[in-house]
Amino acid sequence: MRKDVIGAVEAYLHGLAAKDLSAAPLHPDVEWQGSGTWIRGVTTLRATLAPLFPAITGIQVVRHIVDGEWCATMFNLETAYGTIPVFDSFHVVAGKIVSIQNYLQVNVKLARSTAAS
Repeated sequence: MRKDVIGAVEAYLHGLAAKDLSAAPLHPDVEWQGSGTWIRGVTTLRATLAPLFPAITGIQVVRHIVDGEWCATMFNLETAYGTIPVFDSFHVVAGKIVSIQNYLQVNVKLARSTAAS
């Protein structure tokens, strides 16, 4: 199970880095929560994340912590504006991501450079 859970999470992260989530194993009713936002449904999630793609230059996984169907993943989101440390909690059932809880840490320098753009 551990390998399947990490495989699903890494497929999602690869999709983010490749700027194409079409191959990510997302459940049709996937739920995404982060920064006061709640999204439900794979189409809505893809449409919400797509505007971020031009700024993404890569993803570096730091670690996965797996407990059954749950995986907490720490990764660095490399962007045109700098690196954003991210910690996401994924729930994977039968190879599909059913929920993502997103926590990101935008430092003051990065927030100011983004606002100035």
